Amino acid sequence: MSQKGKCGIGVNIEGPPHLQPGSTVEIKPPEFGYQGAWYTATIIQRNTPIPSRRFMVQFTHLFQDEKTGERPLRMFSVSHIRPQLPPLRPRKFKQGEDADAYHKDGWWEGVILQEWNNGNYLFMFHSDNQWPKYVVFGVNQLRLHRTWFNGYWVPPVQESELAVEEVQREEEYNEGDLVEVRNDEDGSNRSWFAAIIVKPVGNKRYLIQYATLETEDNTDFLEKEVDTSHIRPRPPDIVVPDQFVMLDQVDAFYKGGWWKGVIIKVLSGDSKYHVYLATREEMEFKHDELRLHQDWIDGKWTKPSPGVCISKPFCISVDKCSSVIFMYKFLTDVRFILFAAVI
Repeated sequence: MSQKGKCGIGVNIEGPPHLQPGSTVEIKPPEFGYQGAWYTATIIQRNTPIPSRRFMVQFTHLFQDEKTGERPLRMFSVSHIRPQLPPLRPRKFKQGEDADAYHKDGWWEGVILQEWNNGNYLFMFHSDNQWPKYVVFGVNQLRLHRTWFNGYWVPPVQESELAVEEVQREEEYNEGDLVEVRNDEDGSNRSWFAAIIVKPVGNKRYLIQYATLETEDNTDFLEKEVDTSHIRPRPPDIVVPDQFVMLDQVDAFYKGGWWKGVIIKVLSGDSKYHVYLATREEMEFKHDELRLHQDWIDGKWTKPSPGVCISKPFCISVDKCSSVIFMYKFLTDVRFILFAAVI
């Protein structure tokens, strides 16, 4: 007798297609700090026994160990799992429209507050755990909010909304390529360090050698194994012949790496600047220790948008990587206090 006959049930013993092992799904973790966001993951297996409504998954990026690249297996109830929303074409949004914003490796639920220039939108997060609450995102970082209900997307996904399929490629690097490597370890706050590709080691990982960080005995430059999500090409030089200006978003060379910050004071006559770093430190740098900040997005280098004001006394300066700077002016003081949050 066939296995189907023994069980007395049909072939859908494992549930709907998106719950089959190997399927890419979106997970909404219930843990504090992740509520209100959907993260991509892969179904590994259903928890035993068969009637269980819990599945073992492995996230695509979330909870990844920065040093080893390993991603732990997690168990989630089916109520926290839905299919992956297919890639969609960029679209225009209306004020008050519910949307999801791609932020910190996940899709966060929120609402469109206002359209800005160059296809950017002011977005408010629904989650009370997210700070800052208001961020400007590019149209490519947004999608219309949808709910998975009884096996259907609400509102439905129209064929005209689907993105043109492209062959997805990971950044590939060759031995000897000059790159920058992101360091996410404690205290580094996503600083970038110059490095060279030593060799590929497989599974989208490379052995790199830093150009500025040395081994503990100072006999050679430090080597480390990293994955492609922590590697980017070295950015092109943008010459600033005269001087930077207030609120320019820059990278400051500090402790062997490039740290993101913003110009908060220009010292006249000696080509020096006070920079507020993403570490929430204010430091002084020379002109040749700074470069204009650029982001590597979709295989292209982009420069931040200029600062804009929503309403006095609060101002916001944002870029396509969603860094937000809040500046408050005390009514009784001519000084400005700058609060920065890199996201």
